Amino acid sequence: MSKHGVLRLTYVVAALLSGVAARAETTLYVGNVAPYAYLEGAPQRGLVYELIHETALRAGHSGVVHVVPLRRQIEMLLHEADSLGSVTRLPEREALFSWPVKLMQEPIALVTLTGSAIDISSVPAAKRLRVGVMLGGPAEAVARRIGFAQIQTTTNNQNNVSKLIAGRIDAIVVLGGLFATVEAMPDASAPHLREGAVLDRVDVYLAGAPGMASAEMQKWSDAFQALRRDGGYARIMQRYHHAEDP
Repeated sequence: MSKHGVLRLTYVVAALLSGVAARAETTLYVGNVAPYAYLEGAPQRGLVYELIHETALRAGHSGVVHVVPLRRQIEMLLHEADSLGSVTRLPEREALFSWPVKLMQEPIALVTLTGSAIDISSVPAAKRLRVGVMLGGPAEAVARRIGFAQIQTTTNNQNNVSKLIAGRIDAIVVLGGLFATVEAMPDASAPHLREGAVLDRVDVYLAGAPGMASAEMQKWSDAFQALRRDGGYARIMQRYHHAEDP
């Protein structure tokens, strides 16, 4: 083989090896749901984004986290064996994923306008209301499981608040309650909202495909525990004015 041919073969092999190495790293996803994650270029990256990013660094990962639409994220995790992402652990999802790391626990609560006379203090009082939910999110699953009669879906919390102000819905069912709703809106909108009944409390996990190897699960669990021990977890939660998970 000529010298030119040897060099060309060397470059090809190096490229192939580089591709294999790149594919070997676990792909990380988080759903584009403020304030848990914001698209690249935003002044902040989001609570869950930062928890996953910092956990990944402690696992020897590059820390790259892909922010994608919520429903697409779930589909990617279901079809990509070597991937992890933020998933709310619900009974209907239990068998679909492996659950190596619990990131936090969040309420799913009713939210409406402060000046509204609408009663959102309990499920019986609110069950016939027109409620807005995030399409494909845990709030939609819980609202449907409970049996809310009039559910409207949208792709972000901002849309739900706009519909609430316009009178097109009576209340929002939202993961995180006021924390998520207020943090996702401009400051001027925050004082106009109040929280009512908590419908459920759910755990947000870093989850992957079912049947994940125990060693891989342990690696990510150890990395998250390191994040807690070195104070990174507390700093991130405080940055977003969020209570630490007990």
